Amino acid sequence: GATPTQGIVTAIWASLIGGLLGGSNFNILGPTGALSGLLTTFVFLHGASSLPFLAVVVGLIILLAWFFKLEQYLIFIPANTIQGFTLGVALIIGLNQINFAFGLQGLQKHEAFIDNLAESFWHLGYFNVTSVIIFAVFLSLMFALSPLLKRVRLAPNLPPAVILAPIGILLGYLGQKNFLPFSIPTLGSLYADISPTFFLPFSMAGIDKPFIITAFTVALIAILETILSAKIADGMTKTKHIQRKELLGLGVANIFSGLAGGIPATAALARTALNIKSGASHKASQFLSGIFIAAISLALFSYFVYIPLAVIAAILVTVAVRMIEKEHFGRMW
Repeated sequence: GATPTQGIVTAIWASLIGGLLGGSNFNILGPTGALSGLLTTFVFLHGASSLPFLAVVVGLIILLAWFFKLEQYLIFIPANTIQGFTLGVALIIGLNQINFAFGLQGLQKHEAFIDNLAESFWHLGYFNVTSVIIFAVFLSLMFALSPLLKRVRLAPNLPPAVILAPIGILLGYLGQKNFLPFSIPTLGSLYADISPTFFLPFSMAGIDKPFIITAFTVALIAILETILSAKIADGMTKTKHIQRKELLGLGVANIFSGLAGGIPATAALARTALNIKSGASHKASQFLSGIFIAAISLALFSYFVYIPLAVIAAILVTVAVRMIEKEHFGRMW
């Protein structure tokens, strides 16, 4: 229910504040798939305009947890629970792309994720052939390019999405301008009026029991994913993050994100892993992430309206698949 602009605003402010106040050298804060199911239900009940206020309340709850030092109890969470959580996030991200991958538009929205999934499966027979072909081709390229880049030693740490997204934008542009014999559903066809900005309107929302329950649940998930991401980063880099500072940074980041018109933020597992693989060694990398998101948005945001929804689906399905670490499930089995 949120717009791409809200996601950009969230990514900018969460990264800047996280980079200044956080306790992990590698975590990247921003909008994430872990919260998407909860936020979809929240929007269904309260409307998308209430998301910034929710982010502020979530930030205040996280600061309360920081004040009472509740993060010390996170060590009692079993490893299999964490892996199940990660797998759940991957499934939500991947399955949420069905509509984009198959070109399904205008489907009825439901409160529960499982009902929206059933709605998508129910309408699979109305798929768009062009969308399916584009999704299949770009998904294949996403998996094929990584080993190829490593083999030829041509920017081995470069994410395939950086190469494929501009190709997708060009394809979408040609389709929109009728240079191709077929039409392609693009981001612009879904959000016609997106534009780069650092601030969006902020408004208060009514606080009721469902609002409070959602706020506490989102805060808990945000804390869990952020600390989980920091611990995974520690394991990848043989370092140790400062849990107290990371929780403080997360709380303040959510407050700033909400006041700027964004949505609740957490650490992003996929972006954090990419940050490490790209050679990051200091939390300044997160601050720079916010600055570069802002710069890219100002310079190139008008071109992103042409990116095909099927290309977005291919990128996010790849992210979902790569979040699943098979060796952990093998060990648990």
